[in-house]
Amino acid sequence: MRQIKYILIDDSGRKNREHHYSISSKGCVTESTDIRKAVKVIDRQVDPDGYNANSVVVRLVSGFKVQGSKCLEPESWNLKQRDALKSLLVELRSHFPEAMIFGIREIGDYFIKVSDKMNQLRLELSELN
Repeated sequence: MRQIKYILIDDSGRKNREHHYSISSKGCVTESTDIRKAVKVIDRQVDPDGYNANSVVVRLVSGFKVQGSKCLEPESWNLKQRDALKSLLVELRSHFPEAMIFGIREIGDYFIKVSDKMNQLRLELSELN
């Protein structure tokens, strides 16, 4: 099995990215890609520094906020998704206790910019342990 160092949460709303798990807006978790395999990287933004080889990717399926005819940023996680995500992350951490949890959008070219939303999720997870 691959050595998992990162659990990456993709809440970008982009549908063309491969992932290991998907969480629907109703909180249903599906396994899309065998966790023993790395997902295929379609663009550099997903894998700026080679994270993919050592990562499990969780995709949050969301709609987009729409203003007129323009799609804006993805909608925030709903409560069902958040609960399902927390449960999945607790399970994944039991298998990969050293793995660090990041949001895809926190990882940039050669830096990590921690977001408030992901920090809140990490805080909630730390309180569960």
